[in-house]
Amino acid sequence: MKTTVVLKDELVEKAKKISGQKNLSGLLNTCLADWLARRNKTYIENRLAREYRAGKSESRRIARDFAKKDNEGWPAWRESRWSG
Repeated sequence: MKTTVVLKDELVEKAKKISGQKNLSGLLNTCLADWLARRNKTYIENRLAREYRAGKSESRRIARDFAKKDNEGWPAWRESRWSG
């Protein structure tokens, strides 16, 4: 895609030197790809955190339900021994 962009010369030269890119197109493609990768990582981390928080109470409820089932059918001495 062709587009017109106005960039500061000193920033472009510093970026070319650091990145090793010879031309502006390569530099901009590298920068854009890097920005997208960081942005995508942040998006995924934020979404995982939201989903974890949303499922927290459900996970606790399920854990309580299974704790009750875990003790079913075991002798009474087991419950008193493990309950402290």
